[in-house]
Amino acid sequence: MSGELLHSKGEEGARRAKHWLDSTTRANARWVNPNPVAIPKLTFQWADGSNFSYDLGGLLIGGDFEGQEFLVESKFYETPGHQGQMYVEYLAKCYRAFVTRPDRCDNFMWITWHPFSLTKWSKLCSADEVKSATINYREKCLGCEDRADAEAIVDDETCKEVADRLWLILLSKRQEELVISKKHLGWIRDRETMEED
Repeated sequence: MSGELLHSKGEEGARRAKHWLDSTTRANARWVNPNPVAIPKLTFQWADGSNFSYDLGGLLIGGDFEGQEFLVESKFYETPGHQGQMYVEYLAKCYRAFVTRPDRCDNFMWITWHPFSLTKWSKLCSADEVKSATINYREKCLGCEDRADAEAIVDDETCKEVADRLWLILLSKRQEELVISKKHLGWIRDRETMEED
């Protein structure tokens, strides 16, 4: 796939993920990359000084999640692609983001339109997977080259904290058709605003 087509699919995925999240009425996806306001909210730094960012983010609404922030990586794939590899890097990013800015990392969401890594699907949000990913990306995530050093440095409690914040969301085009309309969503948002006053 060409870089231009990949970029276009990435933008489409972020747009659709935002629409779906907002349509749940439990999320307000306020920040979408590369909007200038969103960039500082969604950008974090690796141990080597380079940056990484999430596709979108915002605040959850209501219940136990009220006011919690979320960070989203969206993958608008119609085949498995290289999602398994990308997901491993994503877990390392989540570990690094939590270590550097825990106040911004209440929830990490991976939204995709195609399943991947099926032989370990039920374990993809586990602390063991977070730990393994962090060790695999040890230079960027932990700032060390040696695997044994990384295994000694990686923090099991942090891996558990990150795992507890992970959401793995699988969407489909048909599922997207079952969301609330923009008109009804507007009514709900207006009602929420009136109740706050």
